[in-house]
Amino acid sequence: MGEKFSFFMVSGDLEKLYMGIITAIGYVSGGSEVYMFFTMDALKSLTKENEKMLLNNAKPLSYYLNSLIELGEESLEIAACEFGMRVKGIKEEDLMPKVKVSGVSEFAFKSSNSKSILVF
Repeated sequence: MGEKFSFFMVSGDLEKLYMGIITAIGYVSGGSEVYMFFTMDALKSLTKENEKMLLNNAKPLSYYLNSLIELGEESLEIAACEFGMRVKGIKEEDLMPKVKVSGVSEFAFKSSNSKSILVF
């Protein structure tokens, strides 16, 4: 296993969501471990709404997220912020498979031994 990188996904901006996920694909493809923590407006990308999220000249966000999950296997962990879910009215059953519900304290712990934290 390579180095570990943590991603803090907070923005609901499509360009930031796409680039965060595509960047994670690059790290996982290069043999790194990736921990992604989604909160607030970024949480919508972990729901069925991601099938409708689309940038011009790109496939739906769900395509890239599913590719990341497939490529990542054991080297990828995706977490949804419990507090953000409560604020945004998202329930655990709304989330994609392989997404766990977590808290900020776990993000702080897991990211503390990362080579870097990327914020999108």
